[in-house]
Amino acid sequence: MKNPFNYLQFATGDGFYDRREIRADLRSRFLSGQTNVVLYGPRRYGKSSLVAELISDLEKEGVQCVSIDVMKTPTIDLFVSAYVSKIYKKLAPVKFEFKRLGEFLKSLRFKMTIGADGEPGLSMESAQSRIGPETLEEVLDLPRRLVSANKRAVIVLDEFQEVEELLSDGQFERTMRSVIQRHRNISYIFLGSRYHMLRRMFTDRNRPFYKSAIAIMLDKPPFEESLDFVVSRFESCGKTIPRQVAGQLVQKIDNIPYYIQQLGFEVFRLVDDAKRKVVSSDDVEAAYRLLSGFNRDQYEQLMLTFSGAQKKLLIALAHEHTREFDDAYRSRYLLGASSTVNSAKKILIEYGHIECTEGKYCVADPYFARYLRGD
Repeated sequence: MKNPFNYLQFATGDGFYDRREIRADLRSRFLSGQTNVVLYGPRRYGKSSLVAELISDLEKEGVQCVSIDVMKTPTIDLFVSAYVSKIYKKLAPVKFEFKRLGEFLKSLRFKMTIGADGEPGLSMESAQSRIGPETLEEVLDLPRRLVSANKRAVIVLDEFQEVEELLSDGQFERTMRSVIQRHRNISYIFLGSRYHMLRRMFTDRNRPFYKSAIAIMLDKPPFEESLDFVVSRFESCGKTIPRQVAGQLVQKIDNIPYYIQQLGFEVFRLVDDAKRKVVSSDDVEAAYRLLSGFNRDQYEQLMLTFSGAQKKLLIALAHEHTREFDDAYRSRYLLGASSTVNSAKKILIEYGHIECTEGKYCVADPYFARYLRGD
């Protein structure tokens, strides 16, 4: 029987839940006119799944959508090559002649290619070490040249915070900000996993993207909606999970959408292999222990990268979430001076190892927290 939970791909269709209001609001905004959106949120909260569902909605309405993962283009050459190829493939009109690209991209030379899937694409003929703000401006303005005035397009830039590494001294941000101001029928969605860096890009008044997009923070879904989702997923395959047991499942992994899908997948597999129809509390515990053990080697390697102060702070938060690191808390877990804790906290937040949700600091990965506790 096909497992009703999915954590290896974007959760779409029946596997997607909550976010209905945000999804409807964004759909309306993008259909009604130019809107730029920056979507914040910790890892595993469902940002990418939400955007995938939104793109599906928009494309049904005739909006052309392009997605680019900046993390996969770590140099300016790779970014430019991927950007031009994807923009051309998705946005160029049917009768557009390839040779006309030269009119828009005067500083670069591209050639037609055929991918492993048999689909045509583009690639730069050679590395372009001279790529700077002027050339980048030509590249980023390509969507405006290709999308006709009576059409709409949305460009998704995932892991957008990584553009800081593509050109020095903030040149990429300044160039892109000046270009997209001219794009009247093209909208942009910015998202990324290092959301504190991303948030600074759009809220720091000294950064080019300050107040250039509607900021939306993606929190955890309502607990009851997560329960309903878990119950309905088992029911869709003829199995029953008592609501109390579903609550146990959701609580185990702190109501984080990705981990709900992952733990639900493993619980369903155990129950289905045993040819049983009803999920028990023991099934949830067994699946949780199994998943916790899968990443043990990874966690052991990860611990080698932390300083002593960072390790102590992680272990403290794995045992006890907190709103503030006051004298009593620091004394209880031997964390040392407030300045030491703040320095460790800043770095761990920056890289997504800890986060502040509902006003409390905690370890972001519930399985890592279990490893830290030694359960």
